[in-house]
Amino acid sequence: MKKKILKFFILACIIVPITVFIVQVDFIMVFQELQKIGLKFIFILLITFVAYLLGTIGWWICLGEERKRISLFKLFEIRQIGEIVGLYNPSSIIGGDVLKSELLKPYQFANHVASESVVISRVTAVLSQLSLLMLSLFWLLINANNGMPVFWRYGLFVVVALLFCMQVLFFYFLYQRRRISAHKLHYSFNLWQRMGKIIRDLVLQTQHFFDHHKTLFWWSYVFFFLHWLVGSMEFYIILYFMGYDILLIESVLLDMGVILIKSVGAFIPGQLGVEELGNKIVLASIGIQAATIWVTVSILRRTRQLCWILVGIVCYIFIRKTDAIKVFKHGNPVRQS
Repeated sequence: MKKKILKFFILACIIVPITVFIVQVDFIMVFQELQKIGLKFIFILLITFVAYLLGTIGWWICLGEERKRISLFKLFEIRQIGEIVGLYNPSSIIGGDVLKSELLKPYQFANHVASESVVISRVTAVLSQLSLLMLSLFWLLINANNGMPVFWRYGLFVVVALLFCMQVLFFYFLYQRRRISAHKLHYSFNLWQRMGKIIRDLVLQTQHFFDHHKTLFWWSYVFFFLHWLVGSMEFYIILYFMGYDILLIESVLLDMGVILIKSVGAFIPGQLGVEELGNKIVLASIGIQAATIWVTVSILRRTRQLCWILVGIVCYIFIRKTDAIKVFKHGNPVRQS
């Protein structure tokens, strides 16, 4: 009985935020904007497909020799399901990544290869994302006109310096021959101790993979870097269709900014208003402040997200038909962490 209640609760945590997102979409405005842009919308879907495919390859590489057990197409399906859950579930990427690990279990990977691949791919994804964010903010800093307040310039410099130091420190630990001690830490209500243990375990797992698969680590990093770079072109294409010719680095800045804002608001069910607020703020940062522009950009991006949610649902139904029984034999799809 408790198991059934837990499964119901888990499904509710997945379905409710996605339902909230779909319900809040103004389909009348969506259809109006789609009529204006016409078949050009296919280019937006195509560019995001390429970005998602690159992200899938970045994860596939982390499976090492075991990747022959699963096709790239099947891994693409699993990734879409996990990313959707991670994007709209209050537990954010934790829930999405745990679901990915569970959906990989029927493929019988050796030892902890499946869970390790999820962790390492997330690490390379975040590191490459931080690199792009650092580069885009550095570009903004050196190209800032005299209209930018001195306070903001110093703030940007501090953020860029922190991002650079964080990455240097992380790679320093990766290349260290002496390993971080894996002290056992019992459950503690001290938030800093718990966070410290999580970070230590993450670094240890990454160090282990890096020691044995250094080449695979860097290839995964490269593909995730391309994943973020290609994905950021969505802003470039949308604004180009609307008559705004921006630089590619500006589209990277816009995309990284929105992702950062959405990460802060990850706890909000369906991310109500977070996407729109993010679009408005980042567009204003490059001088585009017209309300009609950020509203249109938000509608088109929401429509793209809705399309990929539908793709994710179809993927889940397909997987459920083929191996869902095996998946649920291994436990619950999402565990709160």
